[in-house]
Amino acid sequence: MDKISNNLFPPELIADSVHTQEELDEALAQHSHLSVTLVTIAVSRPETRKWYEDYWQKLYKYLDKDFANNFQLESEHEARAWEFHIASVLFDHGLSLQEKTWTTGPDFCVLAADGKKVWIEAISCTSGAVDPVPPKPILTEGIIYMSGGNIEDLNRPRVLRILNAIGTKYEKYKRYISDNNCGVSKDDCLIIAVSGANIEFASYSDMLLKRAVFGVGPDVFYKDRDTDKLVGPFYTATPTITKKAKAGDEVMPASFMEMDEFSNISAVLYCGHHAYDCVLNGHKVGDDFLFAYHSDAKNPVPEGLFKFGHGIRKNLQDSMVTDKPQTYQFHEL
Repeated sequence: MDKISNNLFPPELIADSVHTQEELDEALAQHSHLSVTLVTIAVSRPETRKWYEDYWQKLYKYLDKDFANNFQLESEHEARAWEFHIASVLFDHGLSLQEKTWTTGPDFCVLAADGKKVWIEAISCTSGAVDPVPPKPILTEGIIYMSGGNIEDLNRPRVLRILNAIGTKYEKYKRYISDNNCGVSKDDCLIIAVSGANIEFASYSDMLLKRAVFGVGPDVFYKDRDTDKLVGPFYTATPTITKKAKAGDEVMPASFMEMDEFSNISAVLYCGHHAYDCVLNGHKVGDDFLFAYHSDAKNPVPEGLFKFGHGIRKNLQDSMVTDKPQTYQFHEL
């Protein structure tokens, strides 16, 4: 492929650098046809904009041909930014990421050392229309806020959005399998990559993911009668979750990654932050990736393929859930 000429950020935006909130508000009003996040980064976050621009020339061939245009749209930006986020991490770690030549099929394909195809289908969580995630509060500078409440109540709507995202992409994957034109085989690995950046607030990514796919509820302790000391923690098993709707409550499974009917999903990749959160805070992008591996996958991800983030697994014999860092390797840009 020839070097791409499309820009992620329109040139006229880059020329409109701002330094105050009033100037930012004016830029947003002037470019209201574009994504709010895109405009904000373009005119007020030069380091983040440079990160995107530097990687764009490296990553465009792994993304859809109309990626640059969609990246600029409010309706598309969040999903496209998550795809860019994933591509940057896969590239950084030297994985055999395949050039995007297909028009029907998952977002990414990685070839393992043994030739095994690992397909990655990306989706970004929304707040939802039924039983939605509450909007983030508008915080005022200089005021100290306190929050609290039942952990399950706080996590439940967010877990529902993660489950909805997984279910949506799994149904799409089943259509790919029956489509001879997309190149996805039943013997290939499937990873559903979920971004929770839009739904997280005062919550923990690992807690949400474990609750969603392994039925891991809040930790509990018990008091030893002999020593009078607390013993634990032990997680509360919560294999289902309740969705509230006008027609009545619906009980849904929350243990996808140990259920045989979902064993075609090799792993669920989850991240609760945007890439620019890492850029701004000085963390390596991808360090916060969480991989929940199916306990009995039909096509397990080749051992050691992903040498970054954390690997989460559940042993079906003793129900023990482990969460361990995956060996780190970094490929310079």
